[in-house]
Amino acid sequence: MADTSLYDFRNSGRIKFLGGSLIVLLVCEILLILDVVSESLNFDVDIYNQYHGPIEAAAVFFLGLTLLVIGADFWRLIIENRQFRSLLGIASGEFLFILGGKFTDWKLSASEREVALLLIKGLSIQEIADIRETKTGTIKSQCSAIYRKAEVKGRNELVAYFVEDLLSGESLSDIMDAIPPQVEGVSS
Repeated sequence: MADTSLYDFRNSGRIKFLGGSLIVLLVCEILLILDVVSESLNFDVDIYNQYHGPIEAAAVFFLGLTLLVIGADFWRLIIENRQFRSLLGIASGEFLFILGGKFTDWKLSASEREVALLLIKGLSIQEIADIRETKTGTIKSQCSAIYRKAEVKGRNELVAYFVEDLLSGESLSDIMDAIPPQVEGVSS
């Protein structure tokens, strides 16, 4: 898996190489259009007719080469996507493991665990009540118990508690270095 950031990837030689491949495709397309038009309209271009065979052979060669380059990069993207999906699955599992450990430490009941998980996922009190088929007052009561046991003031602190755990061991400068710089003229 690549250790480079998205910013490094944008400036890499691979992007320049793929850009060059697209230029080769454009030139070959222009040559092939010129060939079709000249044959269809019986329009002769002396220099083109003189080197017709070598030009077509070069176009076919470079189209094949470009196809291999783009195919190899496509294959790399498929493999990288699988690796990222695998890593995401591992990270999700680890996060759920961390959640479960904290819920156990806080001695949350099974229903409080479910409500806490739904709170962390960002669902509203009403949505949680609908999912659990209970009244909003019950959910509010369970939320209060969760916050008390977790020693936090509310949902924001509860979520922040786990975000802080996810970022533990990372310095702020490491995190900021991982974020690509803002591109001029593009807003978030």
